[in-house]
Parts: sequence; structure tokens; C-alpha cells
Amino acid sequence: MNIKQLEYFVDLASTLNFTKTAKNFYISQTAITKQIQNLEHDLDLTLFLRTKKEVVLSQEGKTFLPYAKQILHDVNLSYEAIKEYKRGKSGIIKLGFIKACEHQVLLDLLEKLKNQFPLIQFQYQAYPRQVLLDLFKDHQLDAIIMYEHNETQSFSKCVLKNSYLRKYYHRECNLSTLPLIYDVQDDENHQELEQTLLKLCLKEGYAILHDFIEYNQYAKNFNYEDTFVSSPLCFFYLNNHTNFALSHVIDYVLQTYKKDNLK
Repeated sequence: MNIKQLEYFVDLASTLNFTKTAKNFYISQTAITKQIQNLEHDLDLTLFLRTKKEVVLSQEGKTFLPYAKQILHDVNLSYEAIKEYKRGKSGIIKLGFIKACEHQVLLDLLEKLKNQFPLIQFQYQAYPRQVLLDLFKDHQLDAIIMYEHNETQSFSKCVLKNSYLRKYYHRECNLSTLPLIYDVQDDENHQELEQTLLKLCLKEGYAILHDFIEYNQYAKNFNYEDTFVSSPLCFFYLNNHTNFALSHVIDYVLQTYKKDNLK
């Protein structure tokens, strides 16, 4: 049994005329007859009842017909899926992002990508910074979203948003008397954002953090002092990839966010 035989069978079940089916496929009636006979032999079924006056679909043929149509439908879907994949319109893309990032920017990006590429499956997960970098370098992630860092200098990037660093401290404290307990750019003192904010609430010191934490539930307890140090949130990607879908996603991100950042 092959796809052509199923196509001939489905068409013949509609026309009930070997001559018409042969014309529909631009082959001889003898060829159609032979292919139907081969299909019947493979299935060990009589698909058509033939007389000198007419051709009738047998009971076995009626039973087999919906399955034949479904097979052809699935084959056509698979061809379309492959075409979409080659066009970069479908596939799987694995995105990683740093835990302590501005979630609204991330949500906006994911919404845009899903709307633009409905057939692409986006798998995304938050990681600590070093884990995120290691996975990306090991090509286990297609792209990552994090703030610029000395380890990202060799990666291609698109800036999603320019953030700034601030010195945050408890409202009841004087910044000049507090020790630095956390610097978001300092690898040696990495900790979870929530832990840092709780320490600020306990008046243990001050922290240098991104300006987006003003939306955090703890922010009402803090004062801040601007540092005017830029810390862009970026979409990082590698150029030496063979993922068709990723190529289109990268192009879209570059066009969308470079244009937005020029406004």
C-alpha cells in the first residue's frame, strides 16, 4: 500500500468510474485498475464490486474509505508542517531568562512572539544568572534574556529596555551610615532578589538594584538614590545556528525592539 494507491482509491470511491479517475490523474485506465488491484491484494479485501454496467463500493471499501481519507489528510498535514518549518514559521525555541528581571518586559516580548509566530512552540524558564549563561554556552538554550554582563560581551544582542541602577535603602535609615549588602552586577555576592529586599526591610544595609523593583511589594519601605549607571535588559542570541524558526524570531526581535528603542 502506498499514498498514490490511496489517492486513486478515494477518487474512485467518488467517481465510481475507472475512466474518470484515470483522467483525473492523467494516467491510463489500465494503470488505475492495476493499482487498485494491488491495493486490494495488500489489504486482502475487495474494495469495489465490478460488473459490466457499474462499479460499486463494497462494504469492505465503505469501511476502509474513512481511514484512507484520514491517512491522506495526515500526510498532507505533515507536508504542510515541513513547509512551515522550512519557512521558519514552526518549530521549537527554548528561551531562558534571568530570575531577577523585569517581568513586564518579558511578558510583552512573549506575547508579541506568540502572536507573530502562532505555530512556533516557545519553551521558557527562569534561571540564576550563572546557570543561564552555562546553558546558553552549551547550546541548551536558543536565546536568553538577561542584563548585560562581562560574560555576554561575545554574544549578539538586541536591547529590550534600558534600565538604570539605584541605591535602595530603608526609609528610616541614612544611606551614608549603611554598608553595601548587595550589588546586582557583583558576581561574588549573588543572592535572590527577594532575600535582598527582605534584608533591606530589616535595615541591614543598602543594595544596588535595577530600577524596576519600584513595582515590588516591598518598595514602599525604601528610599533610593540614582546612580545613572545603565544596565540594559537584552535578548542574547548566537549567530552560528541552523534553527529556521530561530532565524525568523531573531529578525523579528531586532526589527521590533531596535525600532522601539529609537523612539
